[in-house]
Amino acid sequence: MHSRVLSKDEELGKRDDDFKPKRSPTVSTLTQPWRWRKRRMFTVIAVMLLVYVFVHNIPTDLGPIDQRVGMPLRPGHVVDATGGPQEPSGAPPIPSVGREEAGTQHYYDGPIKFYKLATSLHGIANTLGARPQNRNILFAVSSLQSAAGLMPMACEMAKWDRNYVHMAFLGRDPLPLDDILEVNGVSRGDCTVYFHDARADYSEYSTEQRAEVSIAGAMKHINDFMHPQAIIMDDSKVEDTFFTRAMRNKAREYGRSLIEVPAGQYEGFLWMTRLDSGSLSNWFKPNIDILIHAPPDSSGGLIRLVKSLESADYAGLKIPKLTIELPTDVEHFAQEYLRDLDWPPIADPSPVKQSALTLRHRIPTSRLSSEQASVRLLESFYPRVTEHNHVLVLSPQAELSPLYLQYLHYVILEYKYSSYGSPSSDDLLGISLDVPSAFLNGSGDFLPPVTADMPAEKYKDIAIYNQNAAAPFLYQAPSATASLIFGEKWATLHDFLSHRLAASHAGKTEKTKKLVSETEPAWLEYLLELMRARGWSMLHPAAPLVTIHNELSHIPEEYVREKSTNRKDVETVPELEHLEEEAFLTASAPPAVVEHAERQQQTPQPLHEMLPFDGDLPELPHLPVFYHNGDVLTAPAATMLMNEYLPVFRQQVGRCDRPQASRKRVVHELATDDLFCLPGVELEFDSESDESGEETARAVIEKTSDAAGHVAEGGGSVVAQAKVDDEG
Repeated sequence: MHSRVLSKDEELGKRDDDFKPKRSPTVSTLTQPWRWRKRRMFTVIAVMLLVYVFVHNIPTDLGPIDQRVGMPLRPGHVVDATGGPQEPSGAPPIPSVGREEAGTQHYYDGPIKFYKLATSLHGIANTLGARPQNRNILFAVSSLQSAAGLMPMACEMAKWDRNYVHMAFLGRDPLPLDDILEVNGVSRGDCTVYFHDARADYSEYSTEQRAEVSIAGAMKHINDFMHPQAIIMDDSKVEDTFFTRAMRNKAREYGRSLIEVPAGQYEGFLWMTRLDSGSLSNWFKPNIDILIHAPPDSSGGLIRLVKSLESADYAGLKIPKLTIELPTDVEHFAQEYLRDLDWPPIADPSPVKQSALTLRHRIPTSRLSSEQASVRLLESFYPRVTEHNHVLVLSPQAELSPLYLQYLHYVILEYKYSSYGSPSSDDLLGISLDVPSAFLNGSGDFLPPVTADMPAEKYKDIAIYNQNAAAPFLYQAPSATASLIFGEKWATLHDFLSHRLAASHAGKTEKTKKLVSETEPAWLEYLLELMRARGWSMLHPAAPLVTIHNELSHIPEEYVREKSTNRKDVETVPELEHLEEEAFLTASAPPAVVEHAERQQQTPQPLHEMLPFDGDLPELPHLPVFYHNGDVLTAPAATMLMNEYLPVFRQQVGRCDRPQASRKRVVHELATDDLFCLPGVELEFDSESDESGEETARAVIEKTSDAAGHVAEGGGSVVAQAKVDDEG
């Protein structure tokens, strides 16, 4: 129709297909309104909609511009939301049900908004919390009472500068964050903690469910931006119920350690503030089993020991399992006491509370040999997870400090789980609660080191450290009085003893002189051999956390020699009953009990005040090291002695010939195959071992072959002379 209207020759009566009419712009626009709408109207409407959506959805929690562009917050910075939308003040609308019917002022159940949280989280997102693995530790509080208790701990942790410390305020309390800090006497300049106001809008009026959901929502934002390695909160007895539920659920969901500080024990747990994020994130990993081997006639000491275990402080920690090995004859009053023993010693209202106490009773009445006694004790425990399950071996003569478990937990976390761990930790056998007063052979007075003996230069500063104060130390000798042995070391000892007994029973193993006094249990002799072959050390504290009593001391059953009278009425001392089974040369004279110095435990006080250096545990390379004979060692000397002992042990005990003993072997975790040349044991030699090491080992063997195992007995002079002769 349009072509006809605009046709040049309308009267022709037919259409000219070759004719192309010229359209006026005015005529085109006016005569085609639909084409105009189709091309432009939708564009205009779309732009208007975008503007509308943006205006009505402007983010309410971006914070000031300097934080939005990623500038980090300063430690101690308190969030201020004045740069963004202001949080509504006053009470929210009353629901239709009515506040009176609700029965509480906590009636609001509306949408949740965080007006103050985003500013602080954006400020750390690009600096402190960008990576899932970091140094962030979060203190989370709900009630003002908990804030007052945990805030000093957070400031103390920040002072040690091993972590980035954050504190998030959640819950219902409407008090502004600045006022909370002022009330608790916290100065932003002195306390370098990153504070976060994670309270939702109308938190004061929130229902129980809304309060819990708001905490869960805040923790999601915190975890996304901060990735805290561990979360510390107050005791659930003190905190709000909805807060505790939400925190436990989110910690479980995110796989974070949620550490609940026992109510009222904030100062007692200040040692926690010295730990780094690696240690705190593994707070619940260590498991300790207590093993007590009660020999005959030791009921009095056993009861005293168990009572000290019952009265110890276990708040906030995982209580150890307890295993007691009883002799054949158990005195009546000991049976009565153990029958009524409730372990773990906590008030648990649950009717299904399970006991963590195991009693084992020996049936044979004959006296055990040293080999049998060693096997029996070692078989009493085996770690389920070698990295995390450890055993605390206690003598019935011991009486423990109430803080023994806090100390063990602290030391384990520091030296086994720290992010700053050193290779020296792999050579740590365990932790002793005692300070020895005699050498392993029972002779001499062991003199513990002082601060002046520490090799690290930082402890030489007389203006900071008392040079005459007792210091912790490493001792390359075992102890059975009160010693925790790490799970992987205990499992390795199992493997070692199986090979060691197989070599002894083969009949070709040379008996060596005992280095451990016969007043100590027999299994320590085997452990000493393994320690020397591996270069392991036991960590001892500066001051003991155990008292070893002398009035009930006794000789181990396997070394008791009862005097008898012959026909001429002359008293004689017979040899040991199982002398042919002994793997070591025993003394001809019966052992005499050596009195242990009964060092009194310190007056009860927080653990960090009992320990030297303000409760800060020194690095292992900074500690003095003693050889089993009491000689002071340097790190190179300790390595040299280990390398000198290895070929001697392989030849004298491990049934290796000289070439096999001198070559460097491959060492596998939890295994000791490299120390023996037994049938069925594959000999894996280290191809990277240098020839000089082999030549030195051969020289050691040649020099010691005529000395009846001088090196195996602990001497080092023959080894040193052999090296000199070889070099000459």
